[in-house]
Amino acid sequence: MAHASGLSLEQAVQAAMRDNSQMKASRSLVEAAKANLTGQRAPINPMFTYGGLNNSVAPPPTLNVNNPSNYGFTFTVETNGANQWRTSQAANQLRQAQSDAQTAFLNVRQGVTNAYVALQIANRQLGDEREAYADARRIRDLTRKQFDSGAAPQTNAIRADISLTQEVGSLLNQINAVKLARASLNIALGRKPDEPVDATEVLEYSPIHPELQELQDQAAANRPELKSAKYNRDALKANVGLQRSQYYPNLIVGTDLRLVRTGVFLVGFTMPLFDLGGIHGAVTQAKKNAEAQTAEITLTQQQVRQDVQSAYEALVVARGTVEAFEGGMLPQAESLEKKIEQGYVLGGNTILDLLDAQSTLRAARIAYYGAIGSYRQALAQLERAVGAPVNALKTAPAVNPIEGGKR
Repeated sequence: MAHASGLSLEQAVQAAMRDNSQMKASRSLVEAAKANLTGQRAPINPMFTYGGLNNSVAPPPTLNVNNPSNYGFTFTVETNGANQWRTSQAANQLRQAQSDAQTAFLNVRQGVTNAYVALQIANRQLGDEREAYADARRIRDLTRKQFDSGAAPQTNAIRADISLTQEVGSLLNQINAVKLARASLNIALGRKPDEPVDATEVLEYSPIHPELQELQDQAAANRPELKSAKYNRDALKANVGLQRSQYYPNLIVGTDLRLVRTGVFLVGFTMPLFDLGGIHGAVTQAKKNAEAQTAEITLTQQQVRQDVQSAYEALVVARGTVEAFEGGMLPQAESLEKKIEQGYVLGGNTILDLLDAQSTLRAARIAYYGAIGSYRQALAQLERAVGAPVNALKTAPAVNPIEGGKR
């Protein structure tokens, strides 16, 4: 198997920004919106006509292509304000596309973080399974010696062999779990599933205690969905003015190839003679679309508040679960396993007692690492809900979950 390419979480996020298809699509949409703004900002293109000014073009075979009076140029000056409204609409559409790109970034970052944490959990559990396999093999060897010397019954040796076989299966399953976690991280990064990849950072617990109201305020200021919705509303409002501009005249100027000396110079304007309902309908539709978007902004604001509330509650629950393991179940399971193993060596406990204690400790550790992973993923959910990194996370002390708080 190829050597895994180790990444920190920040490196993984940066790789996803470069390679993830969702990020590539969002960048393309921003570039498209920029091009649209350039096009909408430009005035109407000058028009070249043949026989458009004097209507003196003779039909074949008397067609005279050398007669300069048969060629004309016209240029429309948008005195109705349409250029201004189109530019405003396109500018807001660009801002909306940029905000949507920020939303894509938040989604990708959360997805990468979740996949990275899942790989950290799988790596940590693989380490535990290897230790458990080593312990099972050591107990098997010890039990065989006891049986061979007559100090233990054959049933102890059989149970030890069964336990070792079970650990082999668990170890193989966990090795496969790591492979699947690596594949999931690669997909989140935008790579092929079988690319070499691994997490270089260990799974750590860094508790924070943010205030809910501060998080709500931060989300109201940062969430790009809110900005996108407002820019969309502004673009729709500009479309109202654009549709209404059809009521007003545009100036037209033109000339033929004879130009100034003997040529025809045209000055005029164009405007609808009367509206049969097309312009009125377009204006009304644009107004209603803008009104609907205003309602959508309110819904988005409510959704953002709900997102923050849900993420905050998930964080509190995950933090409580981790601390419950640290304060009780995990150290008790570790102490119990050590005492029973000592008692087994001295003959005070049975092999069933030892196997049960080892199983309890292994289950406690698996659940503990899963709780830390849930906490880290709850943090990622909270940062997604807020729309920016949670400031308290940067200053919280990091705690190694196994070595008693040592780094």
